Amino acid sequence: MRSTVTAILFLAVAASSVAQQTSPASHLDGHSWWAHVKFLADDSLEGRDTGSEGLRNAQAYAVEQLQKAGLEPAGTNGFYQPIRFNQYEVDESKSSLALVTNGQAKPLSFADDAFISSRATRNSATLSAPLVFIGYGLQIPEKNLDELAGLDLKGKIVVYLAGSPSDIPTALASHYQTAGERWKSLRAAGAIGTVTIFNPASMDIPWSRISVNRNHPSMDLADPEFNETPGLQLGVAFNPASAQQLFAGSGHTFAEIAALGKDRKPLPHFDMAVSLKANAVILTKTLESSNIVAKLTGSDPALKNEFVVLSAHIDHVGIGAPINGDSIYNGAMDNGSGSALEMDIAASLKAHPERLQRSILFLLVTAEEKGLLGSKYFAAHPTVSPKSIIADVNVDMFLPIVPPAEDHQDRRPRRI
Repeated sequence: MRSTVTAILFLAVAASSVAQQTSPASHLDGHSWWAHVKFLADDSLEGRDTGSEGLRNAQAYAVEQLQKAGLEPAGTNGFYQPIRFNQYEVDESKSSLALVTNGQAKPLSFADDAFISSRATRNSATLSAPLVFIGYGLQIPEKNLDELAGLDLKGKIVVYLAGSPSDIPTALASHYQTAGERWKSLRAAGAIGTVTIFNPASMDIPWSRISVNRNHPSMDLADPEFNETPGLQLGVAFNPASAQQLFAGSGHTFAEIAALGKDRKPLPHFDMAVSLKANAVILTKTLESSNIVAKLTGSDPALKNEFVVLSAHIDHVGIGAPINGDSIYNGAMDNGSGSALEMDIAASLKAHPERLQRSILFLLVTAEEKGLLGSKYFAAHPTVSPKSIIADVNVDMFLPIVPPAEDHQDRRPRRI
């Protein structure tokens, strides 16, 4: 299979000297890869949700395959690196949101207007606070951008449009839009909550699909060192189709804001005429899941102490809202495909250890769908010396956007 072959060539370049590069094994015809994908995506694993029995069974299968390939355990408990998580879920039957104007409260619909985000709201809270629109809500010192300058945010809930101005480089904008970086500046300014309005111009997933899965539990790493939003009392996601009611009486319209946001133009900042009243009831429980870590030792006496990491996430989203009557989100491509590739490559490279001077660390992370949490934990607590890691080749979700069974040189169909 072309994807497996490409990945092996990439690893060969990273782990070997140029003089020792060789062609990938000829037996990589896709059959073993597809067998792994079918196992991982089987209904019996129920979508491999983090902490579930299905994911544990998938991980046990992966460990078995890595053992068969002759790899060594490289976790903190054999092949496993256990991680503790907290899971959060909004109890909507006991929660509420309302916009308040001149003392009159107008309830918001969780399905149609806005919902309490369990990713941002980690503790039950009852509060009522004024709203302030802060544009994109970004402080980016490198570009002299400060959208909080001159605003009184103490004890208030900020409202912002998802996105960034066009003159901010993509990588820089992405960094400062992460929850942790954004909250640093908002917390320093005294804000207590956030309302995020999805930008209609960049919504890849329609509100109807976002809303139907809004109550799927979220997770975070349990260790306090990973808490990126201390002091954040409430996080709300708002439907752009309902956002005009936020702007009532402010002298601005959401149509105006959306038009500017479509072209990533600068946005105004102003106090809003409405306030937000919220009662958030959060259900919390702890659970454990693990990363899987295995190693294949290189042949060079010196370079074998350096590692090239081949990583992929083995979890998926589990069971959710039914689509055409099917509630199991199997995750064949996302990311059964990448996990299967790791097992396939492990078997191939172990059969030809002479190709590798450096060592390879095979890493199957958990909780990727919960916010890259397994990767985040491994980056903070690698199971080998961090200085020994020289590269990470990550594989995630092969997209069959061209016919995979076609040979692009002779145009003849071939099986994978």
